[in-house]
This record gives sequence, structure tokens and C-alpha cells, in this order.
Amino acid sequence: MRTVTAIARRALLVGSAGLWLALLASAIVTLRATAADQYWQAGYYPLLFSLLWEQWDAWVPVVAGAAVLVAAAMHLRRGAPTRGLMAPLVLVALLVGLRALAALDGWRRASGPNLLLISIDTLRADHLSAYGYPRSTSPVLDRRLAAEGVTFERAYSQSPKTTPSHMTMLTSLYPSVHGVTLWDGTSSSTAHALNPAVFTLAEVLRNAGYATAAFTGGAYMDGAWGFRQGFQVYEECYGRELGRARRWLRRHRRGKFFLLFHTYQVHDPYVPPLPLVDQFDREYDGPVREVVKRLRRTPAAWEDAHRIFWDGVDPGNPRDVRFVGALYDAGIRNMDETTLTLLLDQLDAFGLTRDTLVVFTSDHGEAFGEHGRFLHDDLYAGTLHVPLILRFPGRLPAGRRVAERVRLVDLVPTLLELLRVPPPPDVQGRSVMPAVTGSGERSGRSAVSDYGDTARQRVFESLRRDDLTYIVDGPSEELFDATADPGERKNLAAARPAALESARAELARWRADNTRLTARLAPTDSTIVPSDEAVRRLRSLGYVE
Repeated sequence: MRTVTAIARRALLVGSAGLWLALLASAIVTLRATAADQYWQAGYYPLLFSLLWEQWDAWVPVVAGAAVLVAAAMHLRRGAPTRGLMAPLVLVALLVGLRALAALDGWRRASGPNLLLISIDTLRADHLSAYGYPRSTSPVLDRRLAAEGVTFERAYSQSPKTTPSHMTMLTSLYPSVHGVTLWDGTSSSTAHALNPAVFTLAEVLRNAGYATAAFTGGAYMDGAWGFRQGFQVYEECYGRELGRARRWLRRHRRGKFFLLFHTYQVHDPYVPPLPLVDQFDREYDGPVREVVKRLRRTPAAWEDAHRIFWDGVDPGNPRDVRFVGALYDAGIRNMDETTLTLLLDQLDAFGLTRDTLVVFTSDHGEAFGEHGRFLHDDLYAGTLHVPLILRFPGRLPAGRRVAERVRLVDLVPTLLELLRVPPPPDVQGRSVMPAVTGSGERSGRSAVSDYGDTARQRVFESLRRDDLTYIVDGPSEELFDATADPGERKNLAAARPAALESARAELARWRADNTRLTARLAPTDSTIVPSDEAVRRLRSLGYVE
């Protein structure tokens, strides 16, 4: 009997010591794995503990419970010596207590407002009825977000491309600073992932006790670019994002959450339901309509749909071009009636509407031949002017419209101010709340946008301020009167040399201001290549030949 007792005591001692050694090893592994993220230096201790306990939650109850059972059995056995058991039992109790305190702290910090960030890829602002468009493309958006929240009439993206624009949206760093670039689609090319030292919105909010999840359309929102940083759940859904986001929301409705929802629903090829197509253009009966019917009747493989659609469009035929615009509008209406409605209905159903900050925006717009181009490969207003609407009942005024110019780089500091969470270091944007309350800047800040085209080895930049728009397209320069020529049609670069020089100087100062951050926060040497599945999806979006 004494032998059994001794064996049990020994097992308890060894198990307790092993548990603590394993916990210490896990702490060391967690610190080393997150060293590049600089959580410790930034004081993001809750996030570190969260990452540590995630590894141990499955084991702590089992080991601790076994230790307690062994100790109890030995204590209850008459005459069984219990001396020497106190130390391991205290250690186990301390470990369980630490985990209980961590759980209690998590529960305490779980209350507070939620954040739902909705990004509709490739959605230009001036095709929304909330922005004065004559067609009724967005009645749900108009009624349930714009009328109940704040509409920013002049919000500009910092890039016309999905990956760098969304990374700016989530980091408050310009594309040339965070350095997350597109993959150009060649077999030998690579792309840079986000430097782990950059703090994303998801990391900041997770440290503040938020459950974090993202459901995206994939492709150029592939998590390999660094989008996963800070998200407990990050899924590339390729068309199934709505259902998955709603299921996650149902499971997490009782604690505060940050949910990022992204979809390519209005992206080309534009093949909305035919009744909606008729609603926006019933008269056209040309080849583009036949292509839409064909793709809806027999959906092509993802990699073929883009090619089939644009093969049916004659860019020189104004009637074809107008119908393509009508298809785009019908796609917006479809998104408004389905995706947006279902997301907002779910908030209502769970009683979350009054305590959820809803953000509706896009990464960039779309061109429809205004400057001889389609899709989004330029820096003109149609491609960079994006919707930005914030609804936060009781915290933001209903129906307010803000005319001051704002930028997507301003999103992180603005949202964190509304959620009362301190911003991370090094953000380049500024909160737009002074423009909402009228307590600060009224003239609008300059908006700079840029991206590098590795295939053509050119850099594109634009500057927008109250009196002018300046666009650098490789070696060429364009200057437009922002007031008299909002459509950016008449190039004044030769006629206004002083204004041209002023714009050059301002853009040069912007580049210089970026230098310090770029040196520290630019991507490391690590590069990525999308998976075969991502390549197939990229082809479907027209990015890869």
C-alpha cells in the first residue's frame, strides 16, 4: 500500500513539475515567436497572455484535475502520508488561479462597443444614391446607414489596388511605408508581406479584449500578405464570406467583437441578376447582354469569366460602355439588397445595433472609360473616391454629412477614438472626428495616393488638396483645377507652372516624411507567392493573365 502511495506521490510531484516546466517553455516560445511583433515593448501584455493561454487551455484542466484527484484519493486513504504533497498542490492551485484570473480579466474586458467593418471591393462613391447618384443603387445603405450615421462626401483611398489599400485601411500607414505590394502574376515574381513590427487594427483591438475575425473574398486579400496579424479567425471564403461571417457573429454576439467583412460582389465581371439588369437598362440588346445571359446560364470557371465578359465589350461603342455601367449599378443594388441587408438585419436580431460601430467603405473605385480606361489602374477620382459611412447610434449624429476631405489612412485612429482604445505608435492618419463635431480642421487635409507597378517599373502618385489635383504617372504629370474641373479632364500642367511646382514640393515633403517610418517598418526580406488556389482566383479577377 505504501508503494502505491509513494508512486502516486511521485507522479503528483513529477506531473506538477512537468506542468510548470512546460508552461515556462510555452512562455519562452510565445515570447520568441512574437519578438518580431514587439508586443512586449509596446506593452501589449493582454495579447501576449492571450496567445500563451491559447496553447494551454486544453491541457491545464486535465493535468490540474488529475493532480487534485490523486491528492484527494491519497488524503482520503486512512493512514496514507500526505507530507510532501503541499508544495505541488500549491503550485497547481497557483497555476489554476492564474488561469482563473486571466479568464476573469477577459470577462471584465469583454464588455463594450463592437466594430463591424464592411469593405465592398471596387465600389466607387459616385455610383451610390447616398452620394447623389440619380439611379437608386443603394436604398438600404441610404436609409439604414447614411440616414442614421455620418457620410463623408470626399473620402479618398491611398491606392487603386486591393492589397495595399486594405493594408493602409488596417494599419494607418501609406502603401509606400508598409510596402505590401501586389503579386504581378509571373511564375518568378514574389510579393512582400507586412512587417510583423507594424501594429494592425486587429492586434490593437484584440489586446483590448475584442474577439477578432475576418471573412474575405480571398485573392488579393490572402492572409499570407500579413492580413492575419491580430485576427483569431481569418478566412478567405471566395464567395462564401457572408454565410460564414453571420455564423461567427451568432457565436460571438455576447462579447465585444471586431468583424471585418470583405466581398468582391460588385467586382467585374459584372453579371448581376437579370431582373436587376432590366431595372437599370431594359433597352440595350447588344452583345454584352448576351454575355451576361451566357455567364448566368452557364457560369464559367473563375479563370475564364473575366476574359469572356470583356471580350464581349467594345470600348469604342458608347452604348456598350453605358450598359457596362448599368451592370455595375445593378451589382451595387444586388449587394445592397442582399449582403448589406442581411448583415444589418443580424445586428438588429441580436440587439447589437445600438452598441455596434458600423463602417461601410471600399478599397478603391472603378473606371468606366472616362479617361480611356476601365477597371482600376489609374489615380483619377473615379478610381480613388470611395464611400465612407460610419453609424454609431448615440455616439455619432444621425444624418450628418461631412464635406471635408478625409482619407482611408485616417480610419484606424478615427475608429479607435470612437471605441476609446489608445492608438498604436507610428500611425500616419489622423482622426476625422474634429470634422464631424466641427471642433477642428474644416478645410480638409491633403490626400496622397500611390502605388508601384512592378511589371512596368513605374511609380504612380497623386495629390489632392482644396485648390488642385496633381497626378504623376511615371514620367508624365497632370494638374487639374479641383474646383472648376472635378472630373479631372483639362490638364493645366503647362499653363500653371507655379501651381505645378507647389504640388511637386508638397509631394516631395510627403516622401521625405515617410522616410523614417519606411526604414523601420518596411517589409523584411521575407517574400510570399500565392497558392495555386489563390492564382486561380486572381485570374478570375483579371489580375493574372
